Amino acid sequence: MVIWAIIIFAMVFLVIPFGMGNLLVGGDNLFITMIGGLFSGFCIFEILALIFHIALGSLRLQVALWSIICVAIALMGWRKAAQGERPSVDKGIKWTRMERVLLLVVVVLVVFQTLNTVLNVYYGNWDDETYCGTAVTSWYTDTVDRYAPGFGVLQPAFYQMQYNIACWPVYSSMLAVLTGVHPAIIFRTILPLFEMPFTYYIVYRLAQSFWENSREKSLLTLIYFQIFTLLAAEHMPQTSGEWWLIVNCWTGKALTTSIMAPLILWLLIQVEEKKQYEVGIGPIWRALVFVCWTGCFVSASLFFLVPIELAVWGGIYLLRTKRWRDFPKLVLCAGPTLICAVVTFF
Repeated sequence: MVIWAIIIFAMVFLVIPFGMGNLLVGGDNLFITMIGGLFSGFCIFEILALIFHIALGSLRLQVALWSIICVAIALMGWRKAAQGERPSVDKGIKWTRMERVLLLVVVVLVVFQTLNTVLNVYYGNWDDETYCGTAVTSWYTDTVDRYAPGFGVLQPAFYQMQYNIACWPVYSSMLAVLTGVHPAIIFRTILPLFEMPFTYYIVYRLAQSFWENSREKSLLTLIYFQIFTLLAAEHMPQTSGEWWLIVNCWTGKALTTSIMAPLILWLLIQVEEKKQYEVGIGPIWRALVFVCWTGCFVSASLFFLVPIELAVWGGIYLLRTKRWRDFPKLVLCAGPTLICAVVTFF
């Protein structure tokens, strides 16, 4: 089971995203290709999950359809890569001794925080229990969030709108179907092994946007961020994004502040740094579309946060660059989350 689970996780988070990203996003930046592929898979999952939730369909059938669609797209992307159309890996400048020391410190801190979260932390509240219960109940009943996780009774479609639309917990049910590992273990133990390092890598990429020619300063920024995260989590319990990251990083609310908002900001910065008609700007926009649309999948908090972030930074971006033709692209990015916000809260 362990070997099979490792193979499945490698396929779901590495092999399939690369193929899908290479076909749907393209470009020569490996990170943007992987981001586009991973989040396009999330978007496909969200669409299927909503359909099967409404139709009271089988979770296992949905997983099969998602797998077929994503594998088919990924195979076309890998075929494209075999023909030479693929992102290149930039080797960059050789690492200095100080940079290697700082990188070692970063790795130690990431490993320490990740293992502490996985092995030494538990926080039980209604939200977390609902998310985890949704994953487990969907798996046991072979449905897509149609049984109340608290008492196991069949419910009408969208019985809790803000929780039913954001299907992130059901993703753990899908991984459980594919691997055979219990969804609660995936949700609270395995996924943090990906989520916490990914969070800090996004912070590092953001730091590089401000310290473009200094890898050393970017690593130092990340180390300070890790330290400040621990301090904030210790002194602002239950009231800060840092606390959510350290205590229960697997929930949608935690992913909102730790991954989604910073990643959208980083992509917006990349768009602004590119010239308007530069070849590499298209893949960034396509990746940004998939990431913003994934807001519907992760958390109801993103129904508002994504449009607000796009309006604030995107509005400033339009004023600074005068690229008024990009306004429809920002609207396209914000559209699905705006619709979810209206449907859910109004």
